[in-house]
Amino acid sequence: MKRVLIAAVLLMMALSQFGCARGGMSRAAIDGDLQAVKNYASQGDSVNSIDKWGWTPLLWSVYYGNFPVTKWLLDNGADPNIKSQQEYGNYLPGTTPLILAAAYGRDDAVKALLAKKADAAVVDRKGKRAIDYAEQYQFDKVVALLKHHR
Repeated sequence: MKRVLIAAVLLMMALSQFGCARGGMSRAAIDGDLQAVKNYASQGDSVNSIDKWGWTPLLWSVYYGNFPVTKWLLDNGADPNIKSQQEYGNYLPGTTPLILAAAYGRDDAVKALLAKKADAAVVDRKGKRAIDYAEQYQFDKVVALLKHHR
């Protein structure tokens, strides 16, 4: 029994160390597991919760390109304008879901975010807007969506 407990503690420490112990809804959003996201919400988890990495489930779903999760979160009250609180990869604090969607050319997410009043004028810590990333990476469809939205 003592060995099992020690093994469990070591496993949890390892998962935490390597970034696998995110909040339940965030982890489900990363995995694109829509049913799990719905289950967490039905158990009272907020669609706008900020995990220990400073990101919301919406930020994660956009980042990983899990559009069904993105759409469901938006349709169920996720705020499209909550900014990331911490750095993750190349993204500094202050990144929005719209900036991520534009930077990755995810036109379906851009449309859905704009429909839910995502603010296209927000500037991240690099001084860039969503359209700046779309232009930089030549995502012409996203550029057109953002220009039309103005």
